Amino acid sequence: MASRTVGTGLIAWLVAGLLVIGAWPPAMEAAAHEPSQPGSASDARVRLDLKPDQREAIKLTMREHLETLEAIVAALGRQDYRKAADIAHLELGFPKHHEAMQREQGAALPKRYQELAIEHHQAAETLAEAIATHEMTPILRQLENTIRACTACHKAYRL
Repeated sequence: MASRTVGTGLIAWLVAGLLVIGAWPPAMEAAAHEPSQPGSASDARVRLDLKPDQREAIKLTMREHLETLEAIVAALGRQDYRKAADIAHLELGFPKHHEAMQREQGAALPKRYQELAIEHHQAAETLAEAIATHEMTPILRQLENTIRACTACHKAYRL
């Protein structure tokens, strides 16, 4: 029962953190409709200049990342380490990166955005490896690193 409470608590903190940084889909949608004011104090993130279908593809990928983090935390809460590791690898790791690249139809993304994406997917691969240890301290540290990789991109770019 305690592990389920830990998993539920982790999910609540994750969602709260994503709301604060503006990475939750409704917040992302609101940011996408704000007038672009480069360098403004209210939002200094770089606006990605994309075609509407590419923008929607990236939004879908971001929502999938959030759902995947939720699924990983839920599996960890059930102590289903194998499932959590598989999800981390398949849905956040490099297989998902390759799928997202195809979906985004060759969007011209800045070099730093691409580097942040690679860092995110690498962090997810390392998370999958940490999950295989069944040791919660390294797992949580790497989950933090994976989420930090997500937030780094959301802090730098907007749609």
